[in-house]
Amino acid sequence: MGYEFHVHGLWVLGALSFFVGTLIAGNLEWVEGTTNASFVLSVIIAFLFILFAGALWISAAVNARQEQR
Repeated sequence: MGYEFHVHGLWVLGALSFFVGTLIAGNLEWVEGTTNASFVLSVIIAFLFILFAGALWISAAVNARQEQR
């Protein structure tokens, strides 16, 4: 009846990925000395971390649903 580790593991990895992505996005600021390339790269990295977290959470939900059957 209990969930297997991969459901909780994906959920936790998704939470950590979302945390890292929001840390990066929350600290983005255009200051003196910032180049266009570094700012855009930081935005892209934050977006990819958040996107990856969503994919992990969707995978965890699908795995949990399949285990209930």
